Amino acid sequence: MSKVQLFVTCLVDLFRPEAGIAAVQVLERAGVTVEFPEAQTCCGQFSYNAGFKPEAAALARHWVATFESTEGPIVALSGSCAAMVIHSYPALLAEDAQERGEPEAAAARWRERAAAVAQRVWEWSQWVRDHVPPLAGPKPAPGPVVACHLGCHMRRLLKETQAPRAVLEDRGVAVREPVHAEECCGFGGTYSMTEPVVSTALADAKLTALDALRAEGAVCLTGADLGCLLHLEGRWRRRGVTFPVRYLAEVVDAAETGHWQDFSPPSAPLSPPRSQARS
Repeated sequence: MSKVQLFVTCLVDLFRPEAGIAAVQVLERAGVTVEFPEAQTCCGQFSYNAGFKPEAAALARHWVATFESTEGPIVALSGSCAAMVIHSYPALLAEDAQERGEPEAAAARWRERAAAVAQRVWEWSQWVRDHVPPLAGPKPAPGPVVACHLGCHMRRLLKETQAPRAVLEDRGVAVREPVHAEECCGFGGTYSMTEPVVSTALADAKLTALDALRAEGAVCLTGADLGCLLHLEGRWRRRGVTFPVRYLAEVVDAAETGHWQDFSPPSAPLSPPRSQARS
């Protein structure tokens, strides 16, 4: 029986805990033992992106110390957070040790520790695709069509575009991506706060493309990064549109159980009034 360590991430913990519950249910249904290191905290990406590297390094040191004492793969409920650990931690912690006056050997050791933990990290859909086959038994009835958005870190740092689609299609869900799928949604962590005008323009362009998929019958928007999903959901609401937005594991869980009742078609217009769209 497989065992994984669950890296829940801040946004799932604080804003969408049901996404974490769904992720665990999918894994446990397949016989995977899921452990949750309770000492885990934020990975530090928010501080890192804002330029507060010492603060980010403090969180990163704690994260490494928490997870390096565990065994097995570390499954992250965010492509962005997985990318932070894999691509940023080794250099961040080595440079921070040097800036704090630690010996070169200590800085090198932090780099090694971070790299060793990073080698165990998987984004959730990547691990599910490679280790959790669809449930045995009759093939599930075809599920609905869903719109899928993949965040920039998932695409550009993890170089992953196929795993979310694969785990959904393996469970009978049809996946559609919007035109210009590779373009940013405008979230970007702190970017959405420091550059609200540009961020909103990017979100509106993405929503226009997603509205075309809604018109074609998509029942929800899904993806592997809750930050992007919350950003787009919030902008939709400000444009007067209510549409189901679900983290990837929630859709996979619905596909395996057949519980699609919460994925009801939207009743709001596809083209909101201009005054709402610009608010």
